[in-house]
Amino acid sequence: MYNLFLYAASVLIWGSTWYAIEFQLGVVAIEVSLTYRFLISAALAFAWCGLRRDSVSFSWSIHRYFLLLGLFLFGLNYIAAYSAQIYITSALNAIGFSTMVWMNILNARIFFGRPIEPRTYAGAGLGMAGIIALFWPEVRDISLQDGVFIGIGFSLLGAFLASLGNTVSLAVQQKQIPVMQTNAWGMLYGGLFNGGLALLQGRTFNFDSSP
Repeated sequence: MYNLFLYAASVLIWGSTWYAIEFQLGVVAIEVSLTYRFLISAALAFAWCGLRRDSVSFSWSIHRYFLLLGLFLFGLNYIAAYSAQIYITSALNAIGFSTMVWMNILNARIFFGRPIEPRTYAGAGLGMAGIIALFWPEVRDISLQDGVFIGIGFSLLGAFLASLGNTVSLAVQQKQIPVMQTNAWGMLYGGLFNGGLALLQGRTFNFDSSP
């Protein structure tokens, strides 16, 4: 029952991400939005660890994993996802990111030697079919123009980068590093990466004060 609750919470939280992305696009540059998003998230995660008195001190060898996690899962992945949504709808972007299921399966095989069972293929295929069926009314009338192909390309790139991040996350889990501390450091590094990229591109660190 507890696992079902965690799964449902993950679906609801991750699913609402696509609406949040839609609201963030426009006034504030993508890299700046992501800087705010993940630095605030990291601060909350570290505060939670502090309240629980969980240690956030790790060796440099572990921090290398955190850096990769920040780069792939909280940095480049989201830049690609936000960029995709400039050209395509959130529904089509979600479908593009659902291909990450297949990428995760293949990466687990490549990097960890995990065997791929037939039921895994069947489950992944059924899941993708369900997502496509869910969003079909929104995507069936899409005109395949250049912008749509650019958006799909960004979406698939984002899914691939996120899959690499998931692979790093799995490696960290195998080292039995707690999830909250892992995400706190990963989001901090991801936020700093996005902020550095924004500075290099000369982005303005502004806010949209409208409701």
